[in-house]
Amino acid sequence: MAAASSSCSRRYDVFPSFSGVDVRKTFLSNLLEAFDRRSINTFMDHGIERSRTIAPELISAIREARISIVIFSKNYASSTWCLDELVEIHNRLNDWGQLVISVFYDVDPSEVRKQTGEFGDVFKKTCEDKEEDQKQRWMQALVDITNIAGEDLRNGPSEAAMVVKIANDVSNKLISPSNSFGDFVGIEAHLEAMNSILCLESKEARMVGIWGPSGIGKSTIGKALYSQLFCQFHFHAFVPHVYSMKSEWEEIFLSKILGKDIKIGGKLGVVEQMLNQKKVLIVLDDVDDPEFLKTLVGETKWFGPGSRIIVITQDMQLLKAHDIDLLYEVKFPSLDLALKMLCRSAFGENSPPDDFKALAFEVAVLAGNLPLGLSVLGSSLKRRTKEEWMEMMPRFRNGLNGDIMKTLRVSYDRLHQKDQDMFLYIACLFNGFEVSYVNDLLEDNVGVTMLVEKSLIRITPDGDIEMHNLLEKLGIEIDRAKSKETVLGIRFCTAFRSKELLPIDEKSFQGMRNLQCLSVTGDYMDLPQSLVYLPPKLRLLDWDRCPLKCLPYSFKADYLIQLTMMGSKLEKLWEGTVPLGSLKRMNMHGSRYLREISDLSNARNLEELNLSECRSLVTLSSSIQNAIKLIYLDMRGCTKLESFPTHLNLESLEYLENCIWNKNLPGLDYLACLVRCMPCEFRPNDLVRLIVRGNQMLEKLWEGVQSLASLVEMDMSECGNLTEIPDLSKATNLVNLYLSNCKSLVTVPSTIGNLQKLVRLEMKECTGLEVLPTDVNLSSLKMLDLSGCSSLRTFPLISKSIKWLYLENTAIEEVPCCIENFSWLTVLMMYCCKRLKNISPNIFRLTILKLVDFTECRGVNVAMSDASVEDHSSYIPLYENIEYTRHRFWENLNHKHLACRAGGVSDKWEGVGHKLGQREIMRAKLGSPPRAAGRVTVELEAAGRLSDQLGGYPDGYLGGYGRTGARPKGRVPKTFRGTRTHRKYRKLTIKLSSFRENKSSEEIGSRTVTGKEEEGSDRPNIVKEGKGNLDLESKDSRIR
Repeated sequence: MAAASSSCSRRYDVFPSFSGVDVRKTFLSNLLEAFDRRSINTFMDHGIERSRTIAPELISAIREARISIVIFSKNYASSTWCLDELVEIHNRLNDWGQLVISVFYDVDPSEVRKQTGEFGDVFKKTCEDKEEDQKQRWMQALVDITNIAGEDLRNGPSEAAMVVKIANDVSNKLISPSNSFGDFVGIEAHLEAMNSILCLESKEARMVGIWGPSGIGKSTIGKALYSQLFCQFHFHAFVPHVYSMKSEWEEIFLSKILGKDIKIGGKLGVVEQMLNQKKVLIVLDDVDDPEFLKTLVGETKWFGPGSRIIVITQDMQLLKAHDIDLLYEVKFPSLDLALKMLCRSAFGENSPPDDFKALAFEVAVLAGNLPLGLSVLGSSLKRRTKEEWMEMMPRFRNGLNGDIMKTLRVSYDRLHQKDQDMFLYIACLFNGFEVSYVNDLLEDNVGVTMLVEKSLIRITPDGDIEMHNLLEKLGIEIDRAKSKETVLGIRFCTAFRSKELLPIDEKSFQGMRNLQCLSVTGDYMDLPQSLVYLPPKLRLLDWDRCPLKCLPYSFKADYLIQLTMMGSKLEKLWEGTVPLGSLKRMNMHGSRYLREISDLSNARNLEELNLSECRSLVTLSSSIQNAIKLIYLDMRGCTKLESFPTHLNLESLEYLENCIWNKNLPGLDYLACLVRCMPCEFRPNDLVRLIVRGNQMLEKLWEGVQSLASLVEMDMSECGNLTEIPDLSKATNLVNLYLSNCKSLVTVPSTIGNLQKLVRLEMKECTGLEVLPTDVNLSSLKMLDLSGCSSLRTFPLISKSIKWLYLENTAIEEVPCCIENFSWLTVLMMYCCKRLKNISPNIFRLTILKLVDFTECRGVNVAMSDASVEDHSSYIPLYENIEYTRHRFWENLNHKHLACRAGGVSDKWEGVGHKLGQREIMRAKLGSPPRAAGRVTVELEAAGRLSDQLGGYPDGYLGGYGRTGARPKGRVPKTFRGTRTHRKYRKLTIKLSSFRENKSSEEIGSRTVTGKEEEGSDRPNIVKEGKGNLDLESKDSRIR
């Protein structure tokens, strides 16, 4: 690694103090060569005549070096010259804090420190006839210098390895930022990373790119690098963005590098001629023109060995086009670093005063962790009172600082016109949307890529577009300044702005001939029931709760790709036939006044049609048969539908959401049987997802075998009259199968054995189910839920790969001995299995089983005696893994994780932890409740942004251990609530309540846990406070 930060105020990087007779031609020679490869400037005493006293040149060299290396060897103390050097180094260490590295070459450090052994004999001989004060100075220097941690070559793997280690250590110590860049928080990490890429010890010429968005600190990093490296190069230049004529580029460039006025008379191609033998350092800042690079730094062979060319840009494609593969991406700082940056600018400190903490945090968030924004906003708040900060906050929240806008605007202005349009689309409408959706809607697959390459947006791992909030504000400000005729997209949102500021009337959109995207969110219910005009080039019309009864007669939808009118008051869309050749998606969900869908004859590209909850819809036009590309059709809740087209082409259909099961469809031959069976014409070859949940009339889906090679998910839950499962032998890609609450279902066919990709099978509350096939092994099955299958008598043996097995409230009589084959089982829930009599001791062989529940299995015999427990003591791994179990059957094990006394309640909460916003269910463990208390439940109350709601569960445990969206059972209050507060502040309150028979609930304990922000995460974690368990503040003596 290079000595990147050699300060030009110091003459030398390293001064070595050594005994020439011991190390000059061996160890020192190799070390100097390693220093030279790393461009470390080392002082050598060639030509200095040795005398009895240290030469002035040596004293000067020691004082002008940044690091002194003392190489102690057997004959080091034989030279008064060396000992005097040591004293001078000692003085520089004490008075000036010079860095000192000690190296012990074939000597014992303790002998050097104590002047004993062979080294001590040599030292004593040198001290003969010397004055006492001189001897004391030598001795003190030896003690203090050897006390500094050093390198003992006797302990290293080899001398060569030790040379490399010392050279690297010295190089790293020389890396420190220039004082002029000390206020740039985190500069050290940037410089260290860049020095690793530059690899100054290499003799080859290198080009390196620094890439990142505007305002991220690229130029600052480049300047810091240049200020620390230029002393190591004979020729160097920092070249800012050049606005001059192309003919002047080379003259300006060469004049900077060579340090004199260069005139080339308009000739091109002279850079290579003048610099090809010179070692140069060149930093080109803010490069946006490929020709600029080609003219000045066309190839690395133009420059001498060891040259380094650094190109700073925000255009990735520019670097790729110039074959610059060595790249350093400048990323946004963490929130902690961002807060420190802000505080440096605002307070001159690394952290805010206590009463400014909340305000400083909000400003850092508003700046989006962008160093430019943090610096500008921090400076504008410097030396202001808290009241002044509070007065300025609305301005920061709603607008963009002029200095920040000026800097960021440059990036926008350099874009091509089409890319500028894409930038504005994303800033005003599509920030956070899927990139595939935006490309499809705008029919532009290039614009997003260009913005990514220029660091104006990024694509998340999930494929979503992400634009920095300051760039988003810039785009909104630019769009607001445009004239009405040039506006491309508008978003009206009453959730954030008052209707007075954003009025809409009958003629609001007149004159907006180029408007392509219109999004209206909120309550504009005071509008008239019609519009005079809608722009003809609209691609997106998204109007939430639209108050219109019909779209304008004059509206031409030639370009319309998506029509979304959820919750509208529309009675019909338009009159007559409208050209809909571009339409791909139509969503009318919840438009309860819609009576008919207009002619769709031209909608040949329609892929998605959502008419769910259109409760007034009476008929669906036969013209829908022209939608040959239809993939998704949803007509759930269309309760008044009276007619349906009889000839649908379903070749492209992938998603079918209860779309044609409706008991109000008389008079059509094949639809009349839909209440019992799907039509024989049904050919769902490409169907990916089939949902028929809640159809109480359905008895079976189809006769025979269907080709279902694309089917991934099937949900027939709550079909109370479903008597048999269709033949799924060809549904070989099925992953999830839901059959819960199919109470008429008696058996499952053996053809289910073909579902080798099935992961999840839910058959909860199938009360008629008596048996499962035994001759199958579903090799991918992870979760099987048969809870509530009250007629099921035998233990399910359909898979050995199950991890989560739920058999609560079944009639199973035995846990068989083959349970030992369920080697992946981690959760076994069998509470309230009242017919359960025997539990095989082979359950002890399951070494990763973590949770077991046999609560209320009152028919269980004593499965093993105390002696038999001892017989199975070799299966101790089970004891170590089970985290929760409930039955006195386990008492004999006498283990801290297993013992749960039937009559007592534990007052401890163990392992309470949950990342808010994830779909994992929180786990808590609680002992059995006292019988007198009835039922113990858990309530959770949280403040924070949550994606799931959790409810309390009976008998003291939470969650379904693998089941997402699990619901509470019994009399359990569901009080887990989520509100959109700032993510930094979260708390979780846990309450323990007791329900007595026929009495109201009584709170018997509570505990509040505060969320803490994890480094590198955008979500807080509810964590356990301290060590051990979380004690409930109990109000009930029963749980003391």
